[in-house]
Amino acid sequence: MTTITLRESKASHSELYPQISSYARKLARAWHQWQAAREIESMPFDVRKDIGWPSADETDERKAM
Repeated sequence: MTTITLRESKASHSELYPQISSYARKLARAWHQWQAAREIESMPFDVRKDIGWPSADETDERKAM
């Protein structure tokens, strides 16, 4: 006769799910911010100036994206 047992890992599903969902939310938020920045950067200069978006000359590229 064969006996099959289930061994629980140190991180159970209930502990692992919030970590994964938190990371997914952070990733989605970063993606949406990046998309919004790209959309704003694609606007004409006059429109960006009217809404107060800094020009590329005034900001560091790493901070803008």
